[in-house]
Amino acid sequence: MVKKAKTVGRVRPGQQYPEDVKRAAVKALEEGRTFKEVMQIFQVKAGTLRKWRERLSKDWEKGAARRWQRVTQERKLAMVQQVLKGRSVPAVARENDVTDSVLYRWVDKYAGDKEPLARKIDLGAIMDRMRTTDEEKERAKAERLQSATQEQSKISEMVADPLLWMQHYTETKDSHWQENGAESAYRPFPEKPYFRPVIEHLQQEPVVFIEKSRNMMLSWLCVGFFTHAAMTTPGIEVLFQSQKEEKAFELVDYAKTLYDRQQQELKRAFPLTKNLKDMADGELNFANGSRIVGIPGGADQIRSNHPWGLLMDEAAFMPEAGDCYNNAVPVCKKMVVLSSAGPGWFGEVCAGGAVVSN
Repeated sequence: MVKKAKTVGRVRPGQQYPEDVKRAAVKALEEGRTFKEVMQIFQVKAGTLRKWRERLSKDWEKGAARRWQRVTQERKLAMVQQVLKGRSVPAVARENDVTDSVLYRWVDKYAGDKEPLARKIDLGAIMDRMRTTDEEKERAKAERLQSATQEQSKISEMVADPLLWMQHYTETKDSHWQENGAESAYRPFPEKPYFRPVIEHLQQEPVVFIEKSRNMMLSWLCVGFFTHAAMTTPGIEVLFQSQKEEKAFELVDYAKTLYDRQQQELKRAFPLTKNLKDMADGELNFANGSRIVGIPGGADQIRSNHPWGLLMDEAAFMPEAGDCYNNAVPVCKKMVVLSSAGPGWFGEVCAGGAVVSN
């Protein structure tokens, strides 16, 4: 049968804390340190720390005399310990507002133990731990700041040029990847010699007409250009218009792919309003207030919006392409009208080489 250890008149190491240590702990709380942090620094349990705060916090700043309802066990042991270290009973009793006789009684009761009455709590060591904690916090803060600065610099480099962003920091989706023997449907945007001059024209000119042939990837290039613009420029609206709504939605889906396949730090820097899977069809909404919307052909579709940018895809096959253009000119800052060859308004503009301005 195992007997329980006798605890009367004895304190296990770690139970006894001098008043100056308790006061220092309460002061640390009042200066703004968290409960968890003070517990770790002073190596004290939460319940004990709460008791110290309840007893000491009101009178700490004022320096008022504390009102003792009773002499606690730990305080008795602290007085006895002072006597055992050589101080006189009257001096210790006078400092602690107790009678000499009661202190003699406590000494007789507790001083006979062979084990130390309490482990010595070194306030200086606690203060050292507190300084070490502060230094670690400052060091961690500096490291986070440095890391954030480096990431911001890297992000600025990634999005400095829309074509470099497409070719090096995100991926496109190839719907014929299996036929082409590729390992994945996703790959970097290809490098074509005509991509750079097209991008430069898109950056410099408010209105650009592009007559293209199929498989040149110019529709995707323009989608990438406008996606980059909406992602990095707060508060703008970009419309992707095609003859049919599903075709316009395909363009928006491609923009979503470019966003989703880019590097994670770019997603953190340019977040969406919600997850892509929860985004409505034909919309891509950025947390910076910008958005991309796919709309079908028709001049009325333009009248109901006030876009910063407009991409008219396959304009030669949109019956009201000219009216769409006329409605968009007063409000758009950037317009791209492109199509494969076909008769009508688009073909006449391209064939005539007329200057079209907004």
